[in-house]
Amino acid sequence: MKKILLFISALVMSLNVLAIELDGIKVPETLNIDNQTLELNGAGIRSKFFVDLYVGSLYTTEKTDDASSVLNSETPVAIQLFITSKLITSEKLTEAVNEGFEKSTGGQVEPLKDRLSAFIDVFQAEIVKGDNFVMFVTPGKGVDVYKNGKKLTTIKGDDFSRALLGVWLGDQPVDADLKADMLGE
Repeated sequence: MKKILLFISALVMSLNVLAIELDGIKVPETLNIDNQTLELNGAGIRSKFFVDLYVGSLYTTEKTDDASSVLNSETPVAIQLFITSKLITSEKLTEAVNEGFEKSTGGQVEPLKDRLSAFIDVFQAEIVKGDNFVMFVTPGKGVDVYKNGKKLTTIKGDDFSRALLGVWLGDQPVDADLKADMLGE
């Protein structure tokens, strides 16, 4: 009987290790979009000035700790953001996206300007705590952007996709700790 109880305890503990909860958000182990199933690569909390803003997670077809392989992936990847703070507003997120693209492209935003503007339009509607954004990158196609499960737009181009992923995973990410967490480090 003791052996059975120990086995059940070990099983329950191993299941708890698989469930990831950050800042009150349960991060799914898989993400299913457009008939694609991606696995959670890693997740973390984006903080600024000691305030938690959102939970960011990276989904890939195969786990990796190499940012370059994600940025140049030939298979779909996705970044999911769960808004956890009332401080995130449309204006602040627009500002952050612009800053992130400046860093991600090394200041070479001009070739992406029209598509970046279309991407930023996604954030013009009110953003509230609890909102969930997914940026689903399909090589050769571009980025499908979802808010709370509803597809809002598709931004074409692998150059745009790499710049977008670079916001979190590039050489100058918005948050180095979040980048490390997304890469499972």
